[in-house]
Amino acid sequence: MPLRIVFVFILALAALVPSARAASNELRVLETNHYRIHTDLDRSLAEDLARRMDAMYEEYARRLANFDVDRSGKKFDVYLFNRREDYLKFTGGRANNTAGITIPELNIVAAYLQTQGRDNLRHTLQHEAFHQFAHSVINNELPPWIDEGLAGMFEEGIWTGRAFLLGQVPQRRVRQLQADIATKRVVDFKTMMAMPLKEWNQSLEKDKVRGGTQYNQAWSMCHFLVYAGADGHPKYRARFLDLLQRIHGNTPPMQAFEEAFSSNIDGFKTRWLQWAGDLQPTPEATLMERQDILADMLIKFLQENRRFNALDDFRDFLVSHGIRMQYSNGDLKWATDSDPRVYFRTLEGRGYNRGELYFDTRSGAPLPDLVLNSPGELKLRSRFYDLPHGEIEHELIVEGR
Repeated sequence: MPLRIVFVFILALAALVPSARAASNELRVLETNHYRIHTDLDRSLAEDLARRMDAMYEEYARRLANFDVDRSGKKFDVYLFNRREDYLKFTGGRANNTAGITIPELNIVAAYLQTQGRDNLRHTLQHEAFHQFAHSVINNELPPWIDEGLAGMFEEGIWTGRAFLLGQVPQRRVRQLQADIATKRVVDFKTMMAMPLKEWNQSLEKDKVRGGTQYNQAWSMCHFLVYAGADGHPKYRARFLDLLQRIHGNTPPMQAFEEAFSSNIDGFKTRWLQWAGDLQPTPEATLMERQDILADMLIKFLQENRRFNALDDFRDFLVSHGIRMQYSNGDLKWATDSDPRVYFRTLEGRGYNRGELYFDTRSGAPLPDLVLNSPGELKLRSRFYDLPHGEIEHELIVEGR
């Protein structure tokens, strides 16, 4: 399971117009309801991304319907490259440590497939396209903690093929957040909320560990303000939308926060800490992490020349050998469950039967698809692809629920 810290920058790069135009001459253009997608990606992947981006735009517009979201037929431009080298050429070499960028002055989002893979590219676009939307609809100078925090929330949306499931809390974010709190790496709230974009970007370039903390903290602060509450009734959402409206009206961000909430930033942090201590991953995100872990294990064993003809054989091998996967993200390390059977059970603990979790052979693939089709849960399919140098990639598709 690729551990995802998607460093995505909002850059003022008007000087890149010549290199941007030159790099895009040979890209085909895919027109959607809301985007012009310039790309050299495989057609089926490009079309999938186009459908997702249009659906995500509708979510942006629905969730922020209090703003003027009617762009009168104007479309956003998105540049998607297969090779990282072409992405770097397009950005003039100024985005070396990024998975994607937003260039507000040019109305452009750019990203690439190579090295980050299909799943991470999808999340990058959900994140980056929000910046593009927000800078057009809310304000082109949103404070970074709000801009990145809201983009992170949309980044975690799960596409079911028909709609997005928002408000997702992945386990990896909970791990990062609670580790940062425990090690006192949390950025001071007043510092975070007053941080200008230039300082935000500079801190990311200097220290990736701090960058991971910053992004995750921004996500958690916005998630708290949008979703925290009791019995499904968000306590702070109306005031958060009021905050955005005040920023839209060009009220300075810290003044806007005081008017929408109060000047008690320490109180904000105290309530956030209480919420963060009890935060749990959402069921849908948990299922997807489990599926990714199984896919990672299958790739690991294939690279060791071990294949499994049936899922029962795979499960029994993991259990009998006590197999655990080790992951790391900066200095945060964790391992999969000591009982591998948890990955072959429903969230309630019932073991999947052979018709609920199974292999499905796909022609030309290095491994059969891993399919989860259990009543009441997301229907998931992991697909595997050969990459250069003997590497294998997997992607996770939600086929319904």
